[in-house]
Amino acid sequence: MNGLSKGKILVVGGRGIVGRSVIEYFSELPFWDVVGVSRNKPEFNEKLDWINIDLKDLASCEAKLSHLNDITHIFYSAVFEKPNLTRGWSEADHALINLQMLRNLVTVVDKTSSKLQHITIMQGTKAYGGHLGPFKMPARETDPRSMGPNFYYDQMDWLADHQKGKSWHWTILRPQLVCGIAVGSPLNIMAAIGTFAAISRESGIPLRFPGGPERVGEATDARLIAKGVEWAGNTQLARNQVYNITNGDVYIWHHLWPRIADLFSMDSAPAQPMSLDRIMPENKKVWDTIVNKFELQGYSLDALVPSWRFADFLFGYGQRPNPHHMSNIKIRQHGFHECIDTEESMLDLLIQMQTEKIIPK
Repeated sequence: MNGLSKGKILVVGGRGIVGRSVIEYFSELPFWDVVGVSRNKPEFNEKLDWINIDLKDLASCEAKLSHLNDITHIFYSAVFEKPNLTRGWSEADHALINLQMLRNLVTVVDKTSSKLQHITIMQGTKAYGGHLGPFKMPARETDPRSMGPNFYYDQMDWLADHQKGKSWHWTILRPQLVCGIAVGSPLNIMAAIGTFAAISRESGIPLRFPGGPERVGEATDARLIAKGVEWAGNTQLARNQVYNITNGDVYIWHHLWPRIADLFSMDSAPAQPMSLDRIMPENKKVWDTIVNKFELQGYSLDALVPSWRFADFLFGYGQRPNPHHMSNIKIRQHGFHECIDTEESMLDLLIQMQTEKIIPK
């Protein structure tokens, strides 16, 4: 938005990894107002206009969103996850509930906000079947769909159908592993890395990579996604388009681990594959000691890392490592050229978490 026009963005899933970055980014931009939406209150930006809502409940959506009559943009990254995180990704009720949440939100805001111009929703490599196994590389936005259930497909189909005859447009962004800062997200790998390193140091042992064999990976900094949201919402070429979006480089966990050890002023050692989902919940008392010792914010280990299954999955523990590479050509050809060094990005995020006293220095 520029000139005298002003935008108002509704950030749905605002406590999540990407939602928080989008809120922080747009809050610093001129000519933008921001409204956050989530089930619970945020741990940051207490002055922000915030709506607590259960998106699964249509009546609640209607009651709490009906006053919004000037929303111009929606950023949607809310997601329902099941206790068995990775298994839930391919279960029918997981897809159904996530579709219901998007439908409830968009249906209500579309009725109340006549100024609505654009909706951006988040997807990921599950759109290419990355949760099921290897896929064709590099994945392109035109690749055929994989076997469902998959709520990405359901949401995309419903949004495209609901948009017919409307004046607003949509864009779908597909990042790789998203790295950012959030509390309570089962997909926050940075919290898993930070607490694992801190507990290893407090236990007097070197930092060892707990996953499988080396593999080349890609990631997307949540702060880069925030810039992509602004670009998509104000770029005519991005209307009704799907884009892969990554940092622009690759990484290997085994090469990053010694740099993480240096950041925590601890020794590193060769990899030792282990299930974090099995061993880390047994270290809650060690984490409590760390919180008191370093006067950290009072988050429990369960609050910072609700599930370690994602870390096991991502690090390749107990499974054949499947490289996941996506083509970024389309979004670059359409005009979005932002990039960031992945290793520097991850280290910077860990430093930010230290500064905020979420994890120890």
